[in-house]
Amino acid sequence: MLKISRLLKKKTAYIIIGIGLACLVLGPFFGILLDKVTIYDRKPVVIQEDSSASIRNAFAQQVTLSKDQKLIIEISEFYPNSSVTIRIIAKSVYDREHSLDNPPPSGLQFVYSEFGWGSSPAGSTFGANSLSLPSNGIYLYIEFMGDRVGDSLVSWPGDYYVIVYGSNSGPPSVTDVAFDITIKVDGPGETLNNLFIFIGAAIIIVYVMLALISVLKANYLR
Repeated sequence: MLKISRLLKKKTAYIIIGIGLACLVLGPFFGILLDKVTIYDRKPVVIQEDSSASIRNAFAQQVTLSKDQKLIIEISEFYPNSSVTIRIIAKSVYDREHSLDNPPPSGLQFVYSEFGWGSSPAGSTFGANSLSLPSNGIYLYIEFMGDRVGDSLVSWPGDYYVIVYGSNSGPPSVTDVAFDITIKVDGPGETLNNLFIFIGAAIIIVYVMLALISVLKANYLR
């Protein structure tokens, strides 16, 4: 019976320590995996050049941002004769302009930098409320949280629309406007990383403390 009891305690110890170590490993794993969540990714997106005169014909993707959550957009324009403009507007504004079938309205403030192939975004960022491609670059990285002060983003939680419209400089019979776009938002990766690491560390620390107390009781507090 004593051997069985010791064996069960040993197995219990392995299980508890294993759970703690698993949490410490899963924290960084989920942190990286869920750092950003892609909500739209398409290459190419094709719209018509009358999108510049009618918001109903423009590309529109709704995004909901919570407090301190960031919207990230990667947009590129490599297609012959196509040029596009990107803006971010509040959902209330989009709904109003859509009901009236107006041209896309002025956008909200964001920051951006230009991508280079195989490299991170440029070190310096710029503020804007509207960007045109290719005149502002052919591969742009945009960050948005609702507003900005200088090159710093300010969080305004709410519902927004990413709007893209454009034109085609080719023959009159060619009206397609093509571009590539990826839209992401901050995911729960950081929260899960911190949570799993806290739980894993807490399990191991508590178990070690309880084990030490048990040893002390067995040897010195009889």
